[in-house]
Parts: sequence; structure tokens; C-alpha cells
Amino acid sequence: MSKTVLVPTDFSDNAAAAARYAAQMARHFGWSIHLLHLYTPFSTAFGGEELNREAQELAANEAESNMTAAAADLEEEFSGVVITTDCKQGVMSDVVYRTAREAKNNLIVMGTKGASGLKHAVLGSNTFEIIKNSPIPVLAVPETPPTFQQRNVGLLTNFQPSEIEALEAFIAIGEAPQQVTLIHLFEKGANKDEKDLADWAKHIQDRTAISRVLDKTAPFSDRMDVKEDFPEHVFRLAQSDGMDLLIVSRERKGFFDKLFSGDRVKAMAHQLEIPVFFHNA
Repeated sequence: MSKTVLVPTDFSDNAAAAARYAAQMARHFGWSIHLLHLYTPFSTAFGGEELNREAQELAANEAESNMTAAAADLEEEFSGVVITTDCKQGVMSDVVYRTAREAKNNLIVMGTKGASGLKHAVLGSNTFEIIKNSPIPVLAVPETPPTFQQRNVGLLTNFQPSEIEALEAFIAIGEAPQQVTLIHLFEKGANKDEKDLADWAKHIQDRTAISRVLDKTAPFSDRMDVKEDFPEHVFRLAQSDGMDLLIVSRERKGFFDKLFSGDRVKAMAHQLEIPVFFHNA
């Protein structure tokens, strides 16, 4: 059965970039795409029923027009990919959750920033909430995403079962990557756990049958006088090893309790340099 990717959009450049990345994935895997736009029409108690009705119709017509144009652009660039659309009123996170459950979507692909100016940044302000509470995995895409490929996928690890669950969920949606590189961050001055990491890499390889699982350790000092913050540190490591994508499970144990507090995950979702697959344990 063909899988469907849910792609929320506010028609910003970042949302369009995320939609194109999702379309690359859909073309590669034979998926379909469902574009979803949420809008809130202007209304006022002083305007009267007729004025508010006209405002609602105007907002709906504008949303449909923008959606038609966005879908047409995507269909022209990615011919053969099945694209469906929907425009709804409501709060982004609530409608996304409901749509994902009702339509049994397999993945949500989102940009990390939205439209600026008078309108609030819809995707930027809601990405973290959707990552935190989504019933299905969320792939957050940076402003300038790379060409889709998954030859080398990174996995942040602290030796927790939820990490394997996240990796298995990623594989179940698409396919096994050629290589997985484990990234284990340890507090400066602590033991590197190199043997534990090698054993964990072997365990993951046996569990998932991925042909190549590498391990990588790196110290991280979470102090105010260190210029490089956690997301920058992670993405620098990922890019230095040529990782195409990063997998993150929302585990809250030990050192990850500090690294993956709400502020940390939110920071990662807004400082992306490569796509990140978030899986809720």
C-alpha cells in the first residue's frame, strides 16, 4: 500500500522547500503527498455578520488560489508524484494531528520557519509543538535543504532502546540507509564509553541488518563561555562526516535529560542544517 506524506504549508519559501524535499522522497519511494494549509479568517465583533462572512469567503478563496498554484508548481517539477491538497480553518497543531490520524499518514514533513511580516511565522512557531506531540514521525527540513538521499544517516545515541525504535520507524517508512553513524556526546571530563558505543553499534547492526554501522564520540561542554551551542555542535559533527539526515528520539534519561529538554529540541528544530527525523518514543 502506497504511503502518504503530510506536508503542512503556509506558502512561504521555507514551506515550498520542504514540499520539494518531500516530493523528492515521494518520487524515490513511490509515495503520494498531501499538502495541508491552515488559515484563520479575520473577524471582529464590530464588523457585523455580513462583513465577517465576506472576510471568511475572501480568506478561503485566497487559500484555495494559493494552494492551486503551489500544487501546480510541485506537479510540474515532480511529474508522476500524486499530490492531493486541502485548505482548512483551525490551529495548525490541532488540525495536523487530526489529519494525520484520520488519513493514516506515515510521515509529516515540515519547514522550520514560516512567513514573516504581519502574519506570524506559522511553521516556525508550530514546528516544535508538532514534533513534541505528533502521533507520527516528523521530518524537519532546513531553509536550504540538500538533495534527498540517505546514504549516511546519523543517529544521536545514549544507548537507549528508543533510539533503535526511531531507526526502525525510519526504515519502515522508507528503506534502510547504506550506513548509520552513531553520534554519542559525553560531558567534558567524563568517560568516552568507547567500548559501550562499539557494542551498541554491533547490537544495532544485528537488530536492523544495516550493513554498516559506525560509531563516533565527541565531548560537549554545556557552559555559557562556550560559543558553540548544542545544535551547532551536533550539526558540525554531522556535516563533517557527510551525513545526509539525522535521526533523533525524544528520550529523557541521564545526560539526554539536559540535552533534549524542550529548549534543546526546539533549538534543533530552528537551527537545522540537514533534515532531522524526530520520533517520539
